[in-house]
Amino acid sequence: MRTLMTSFLAFVLVAACGGSQTQPSTAGQETDAAAPPASASAAPVEDAGPPKPTIESQREPFITTCMHKMTAQNYCSCAFDQFKDVFKDADLSQKPSTEQLESLRKKTIDNCASKLTDAEVKPNFTTACVGAEPRKQAYCDCAWSALRKKLEPADFVSDFEGPKFDDAKKSMVTVCKGKLPEQVAKEDFLGGCGKAPGQTTKTCECTWKKLRAHAGPEQIAAGLVDLKPAVQSCATAK
Repeated sequence: MRTLMTSFLAFVLVAACGGSQTQPSTAGQETDAAAPPASASAAPVEDAGPPKPTIESQREPFITTCMHKMTAQNYCSCAFDQFKDVFKDADLSQKPSTEQLESLRKKTIDNCASKLTDAEVKPNFTTACVGAEPRKQAYCDCAWSALRKKLEPADFVSDFEGPKFDDAKKSMVTVCKGKLPEQVAKEDFLGGCGKAPGQTTKTCECTWKKLRAHAGPEQIAAGLVDLKPAVQSCATAK
């Protein structure tokens, strides 16, 4: 069940960088230089179709897509270097496999995340956090400042899982307590809950009430509350 925390951390760029090569661009590629010139007397040659895309033909669309998500030239250039390594022997006319994309994601985080700066990360964090809901602005500003005291810019393109991130989130909800309007948190929670398999409006409302009995809106939004007991209790309630 998606929380506000996972939503506003979903700006993570790495997966998007690999997403555009499902149908790679062939623009700017040259035909075989060894091919003989055509002449009026030459027999008609069957059209072999467009040439297969090359790694270099992917540089511009890859970096453009990356930069559209985050204005971070060094990071995006580094990410393309990882793309070249992962797909060096691949047929780029084919859809990339899950394994290839996961390898790209991991290599980009490991080798490129350290190149990110606050100025590059913060705007994306804020945009993803606030979304179309201006009532979140104060909370998101506070969340960035609080998380940044515990985390480095490179950490913001991770999966935000593990003891270090739990500690940062716990600190954040304490510092930012009262800045997330309850109605906003509830609307986000119910929206995510309603998309989960088997969840109805009634069970989602019930789950929210049970969570709020012992946790604040910020804790719920940050994903610091175990949802399972409340979900199971509400699902079996008559």
